[in-house]
Amino acid sequence: MEKQEFKDIWLPLSDRFYRVAYSILGSEPDARDALQDLYIKLWTLRDSPVRIQSPAAYGTRILRNICIDRIRSRGEEPAGPEITEFSGSGFPDTPVSPAADRKIIGREILGSLSRAMDDLPAAQRTVMEMRFFRQMSYDEITGRTGISPVNVRVLISRARKSVLKAMKEFI
Repeated sequence: MEKQEFKDIWLPLSDRFYRVAYSILGSEPDARDALQDLYIKLWTLRDSPVRIQSPAAYGTRILRNICIDRIRSRGEEPAGPEITEFSGSGFPDTPVSPAADRKIIGREILGSLSRAMDDLPAAQRTVMEMRFFRQMSYDEITGRTGISPVNVRVLISRARKSVLKAMKEFI
């Protein structure tokens, strides 16, 4: 892969990658460092014989792993001041770190999203997964499902509204 081809493919995705890193790490400097690590990794893999079908999904997966490694390495050091919560049960107070709170909230959000997706009708769930989890274009979805482009857009719109309604407590 040539330098210009690399720029054309990967640099337009930098805003998306930054938002992903920031949502995982919760810190602007850490997100920028993770993004830089991602681009270094992608540059070293540029001549790999593997053809990447979806650069956005591929880069997001690598970035996610980079962020997880950063969080794990932070776990060896103090994560900052601990917050003590009173359980009201007579047991000693349990120290809870801010990172643990974020993990718990993240699990709740993922659980809510999973339930919302499970509640969708099969056609809506299928196109929603293809569009947002597999990062497929509308044309690709139309080609794979045989559903007309207009119906694909309608199904995705309805699925989005249903999922947003189900996840209203987190928004």
